[in-house]
Amino acid sequence: MSNIKLDSSKDSAKIGTIHENLAVNQFLKKKCFVFKNVCQHGPIDIVVIHPNGEIELLDVKKRSLRKRDNLPIHRSLSELQKKLNVKLFYIDDTNEGHYHPPKGLK
Repeated sequence: MSNIKLDSSKDSAKIGTIHENLAVNQFLKKKCFVFKNVCQHGPIDIVVIHPNGEIELLDVKKRSLRKRDNLPIHRSLSELQKKLNVKLFYIDDTNEGHYHPPKGLK
């Protein structure tokens, strides 16, 4: 089999899809209902309805570290995401997800 070199933007999209699916599976294991965005780009990746009725709008990200100091990169929410009360949900190297405040918030 020959080595196939992929376009880095396509690699990035695949990595994003993998992490979104990891997040979906994590919430499904917790007996949540999960709904995925059907558009390629949008302010929300998944909608999660927890067994207690709580609804979350999540933007799923792969946890990344800065090269210069190895500290986590904290993403910023767009103005629309802020209005919609979207939360950032990061998938780390162990494939476990966790919440993080957006850049500038504690």
